[in-house]
Amino acid sequence: MHYTKQLANLNTHIPEITLTKESKVLYMTHLALGDYVYQGAFLKALADAYPGVQIDVWMDDCRSQQKSWHTGRNATLQQWLSKEGHLNTIYPIAHSEQHRNELILKASKEQYDAIVFVATTRAPAYLKVAKAINPNAQIAGTTPKDTLSRLLYRSQFKALNVAIDSNVLTKCQHISDFYNHVFSRLFAVSLDDQLRSREITPNDTLNEKSKQQIALWRNQLGLSQGNTLFINHISTNEKRDWQNTQLAEFAHQLTKQAPNTLFVLNTPPHKLDEVTAWCAEQKGIAVIAFSATDDFFELPSMMLACDLVVSVETAIMHLASSLSLPQVALIRKSASNWRPLQASKVLTGKKRVDNIAVSEVVKAASQLL
Repeated sequence: MHYTKQLANLNTHIPEITLTKESKVLYMTHLALGDYVYQGAFLKALADAYPGVQIDVWMDDCRSQQKSWHTGRNATLQQWLSKEGHLNTIYPIAHSEQHRNELILKASKEQYDAIVFVATTRAPAYLKVAKAINPNAQIAGTTPKDTLSRLLYRSQFKALNVAIDSNVLTKCQHISDFYNHVFSRLFAVSLDDQLRSREITPNDTLNEKSKQQIALWRNQLGLSQGNTLFINHISTNEKRDWQNTQLAEFAHQLTKQAPNTLFVLNTPPHKLDEVTAWCAEQKGIAVIAFSATDDFFELPSMMLACDLVVSVETAIMHLASSLSLPQVALIRKSASNWRPLQASKVLTGKKRVDNIAVSEVVKAASQLL
């Protein structure tokens, strides 16, 4: 028996993937924290629309070589997704080809009824893995973006149960529009703009711990009452980074306006020592390094304890949006469809984030504070 129950905000057209009460769905994508803010909202809507269906998530990015940030991303994503009661098995980012093959073998034993991959890069690799997991499943996926791959893998993608043109993304004003397109076509699941961010709810214990930590830092640095800014100036790509010199100038200018301002610099665990050393070298500004090393939820808790978030084009700006925090987001012009949905202020650089002048950021931050 197929589902007829629909949520009030779902499309009425016939879904292209058929699910039953006993269906198992594997959702595959090169997941990051920022991605999950939006994709997570649609996965929850899918679970609500089809109660009882098993939803598993494959977050391996199918790279041939591991990246330095894989370990940290693995830990934080699994901590968050493991708390999502509507999700079942979470397959981690593979640390080697052998590990990936082990994950494929594990997944193949599930005999998934439907496999969906949403990949804006390495789509052929995702298709290969999906077929290895269960060639008899209903397989839906995004086609390659580049012309060469489209030609080389034309027959393979033509054989998909549902092929989703990844170039649709170029016509979307926001990345969540693309996810809405995918879930609407496949499952008749659609969300209004204001519902497209996954809620994050850190527990009261962590929230209180973060407030106490900020109070301790302020006391250690001799600061009285004042604003605390949560800053994320680095990403996984230098084109999306703000320079240390810009950050220092920004902090100095705001400190002149408000001498008791504390700056909390967020950093991934593998860069914590480097950023801590940089903070220790700074004179005339109160700056401290922070990383959520024990629990992912330390991150949103610390953000909630601050007065303003300033973030470059990375997950932090999406988390701040989901938490409804005042923020200044710094992004490249080419990434306008990846802007946070509910940012207080978005500043745009032409080709690089560090094209954004310090004076612009100071002005925006001062207005919000």
